[in-house]
Amino acid sequence: MMKKHLTQIDPQIWILLAFSIFAWGPLLTPAYFFNAHDARHSIFYLVEFDQTLRDGFLWPRWSPDFAFGYGYPLFNIYAPLAIYMAEVVHLPGAPMIAAVKTIYILSTIGAGLAMYGFTRRLFGAKAGLLAGMVYMFAPFHLLEIYVRSAYAEYVSLMWLPLVLWAFTELIARPNFKRLALAGAAYGLLALTHHATFFTFTPFLMLYIAVGHLSLVICHLPFVARRSSFVACGSLRNWFKGMLFSVGAGLLGLALASIYLLPAILEQRFIKVEQWTSGSYNFAQHFVYFSQFLSPFWGYEYAGAGVNDGMSYQLGIVVYGLLAFALVGLLRCHREMARKGMAIIFFGATLLAVWLMSPLAEGVWMALPIASLVQFPWRLLIIAMLSASVAAGSLAASLRPDDTVLGITVLIVALGSYAYAQPQYTDIPDWADTPLAIINWDSASIQDRVGMVVYTDEQPVSSPMEAQYRAGEQLGTAAIIAGDASVEMLHHGGASDKVRVIGGPATLQFYTYDYPGWRVTLDGQPIPHRREPPYGLITVDVPPGDHTLQLRMGSTPARVIGGGLSLLALGIIGTGVFGRRRSGRRSKAD
Repeated sequence: MMKKHLTQIDPQIWILLAFSIFAWGPLLTPAYFFNAHDARHSIFYLVEFDQTLRDGFLWPRWSPDFAFGYGYPLFNIYAPLAIYMAEVVHLPGAPMIAAVKTIYILSTIGAGLAMYGFTRRLFGAKAGLLAGMVYMFAPFHLLEIYVRSAYAEYVSLMWLPLVLWAFTELIARPNFKRLALAGAAYGLLALTHHATFFTFTPFLMLYIAVGHLSLVICHLPFVARRSSFVACGSLRNWFKGMLFSVGAGLLGLALASIYLLPAILEQRFIKVEQWTSGSYNFAQHFVYFSQFLSPFWGYEYAGAGVNDGMSYQLGIVVYGLLAFALVGLLRCHREMARKGMAIIFFGATLLAVWLMSPLAEGVWMALPIASLVQFPWRLLIIAMLSASVAAGSLAASLRPDDTVLGITVLIVALGSYAYAQPQYTDIPDWADTPLAIINWDSASIQDRVGMVVYTDEQPVSSPMEAQYRAGEQLGTAAIIAGDASVEMLHHGGASDKVRVIGGPATLQFYTYDYPGWRVTLDGQPIPHRREPPYGLITVDVPPGDHTLQLRMGSTPARVIGGGLSLLALGIIGTGVFGRRRSGRRSKAD
């Protein structure tokens, strides 16, 4: 039976899977590439997440070792789904580095398959294969692993074609199940990487608007092969489709509310400006047109002007495919629906390129989310996404035989194979331990040591740094006034427990104050205050023998966000599985 199912899989998928090895094969070596831009982050974010999860927090928000051990609400402002995926691989026993590599591999394959499925829906199987290959081997796609090692951002690339595919199906024939699937895909994107989510959303809105407009004017590019789904020009169907599309978007936002709501409402409690100024200022990161055409490939960082150490090319092979596709598009007089869809993605590619250039500086100045996207060159994500679909349309217009298609696919893989090469490094013993964060903070420039709003002075060390380096048990609290002794009972990802004997005394936890922290004395809540210059949590302890616990609790934003996410999850589950069961029951009756 299994063999029969395998033979029924589209042969184009087997080709895609086989060629994908050239993109992710370098990850199979035991070495890693810690000189990549965010390579250390991709591991020590998992270190932090794992600690807090094991401390009893199913949705971690606090990272205990940042800022030299004072901690930071990393996962309250940084979408955690990609880290969760690696944690699922790590929990059964896989080393952390192997877990991250595993998700890199699965995301590479997932991105190719998702692009294949979406483009196949629009233009057919051969176009899907070509688009999937272009998407997997686009230079920026490979750069995201081997140069930037932008783990969460890379994982998010897998969701983009799935979101487009889900909304395409929803527009073609609106129903509750398709609304649930589109909402789920959109919500998963938001939970994976906020910058990609904010970058992609305006383009998704344009795509949906064009799709619904096409129904009104009867071009029907979304339903070229299923025109019976929609009554051409019917205002009722148009209104229903719009309503369902808006509903799917809201459902996706609700699904991601467990992250989005606290991230938005509690962002004011961190010093956001340190992540939006200086080297993070978007004005320093425009891309000049010559850089789009340059074959340069480097492993350094982005810089101001043309002084960049990394590549911004779409790829010479991609340019060639786009040129041939454009010629074929202009000469093709058949299948106007498919032609219109190809034009949409050509236009999206050009729009993304223009928005990355200095010519669009005024637009960036006016956009309220510019600081969240941070880097204009992040729109290379949109450019390679739309260029992949546009390049795939070439196969639909030319209808090549299997030999020509196979040669083209091979050229796509060979054209970028040289870029699938990391700069391998040894793996230090501390790479997957909390010491990795301490080493990072020590070596970082000042704007990269996290601070909360109550921090008056950026820390350059802490009383715990020597303990980290010596591999000792951390003492995360101390008496700063009075005569008493402190014994550490527990230190977790988002909780600490100490025993205080003597007093009266003033105890200070070496932890940044932030919404949600609760302090209890012998099981009873007590008030706490924050002390300058770092805004550390401080309490007064009466005389005697007492147990104090510091633990991250909830806030209204987290409670409401979690409730909305659970509600959305229930709606999605009902939409995807509920009606199938009811359908089976009706057939049985």
